[in-house]
Amino acid sequence: MYPILFSIGDFSVYSYAVTLAIAFAVGVFCLVREASKAGLPEEKMLEMSIWIMVAAIIGSRLLYVIIEWPSFAADPLAVFAVRSGGLSFHGGLAGGLLAGIWYARRHMLPVGKVADLVAPYLVLGYSIVRIGCLLNGCCFGQPSGVVWALPAAYLDSTLRHPTQLYAFFAGLFIFAVLLWRRKYTRFHGQLFLEFIVYYSVYRFIVEFFRETTPQAASLGQMASLIMVITTLIVIRIWQLRGKKR
Repeated sequence: MYPILFSIGDFSVYSYAVTLAIAFAVGVFCLVREASKAGLPEEKMLEMSIWIMVAAIIGSRLLYVIIEWPSFAADPLAVFAVRSGGLSFHGGLAGGLLAGIWYARRHMLPVGKVADLVAPYLVLGYSIVRIGCLLNGCCFGQPSGVVWALPAAYLDSTLRHPTQLYAFFAGLFIFAVLLWRRKYTRFHGQLFLEFIVYYSVYRFIVEFFRETTPQAASLGQMASLIMVITTLIVIRIWQLRGKKR
């Protein structure tokens, strides 16, 4: 594991923070490029991306701290040590989604169309950040004897399911599916809703292999199930509304 890429004096550059920055840069670049093709203002998409990033980091850290509060109770200041990892994707998704909807409505941008543009690059960024998790030694899997097992936990040589890599490849697969599905959606916002379904299915499965507390695993799987069911209902309602029109 390489949680610290390099240090200059007392200043350390963390691998997780670097991959987070790369993910944001790649996502914003692709989003702005796609926005110009879709007839949306590039400067607004760039500004919206900044708002989404800030809200996503706050939301993801907040939910992670709430779930893992016993680990932070003895050292509350550790709550602010985001650069070394410890973010919840569900919290980040909620925070970023709220910020995106707020910004789009405030600037009279088509919410569904914007969400569909964001979806593929959101999951691409997620994949990149999971490489940071692998380097950081967090979000690791349970001990395992599979041939591809790796010492995926920080300061622990135990061979484990490399769930960080599972997430990386799952994210790339979902990214490819979303790019393909762009031509077949029937209403604005459908692609983003499909992203939620694909991610939730993956997340429900991977929780069986992650090393985490039973409470956190149950919460993750419960949230995934609720998201899948709710999203499929929303998609079906929109499709029926489209047929009536």
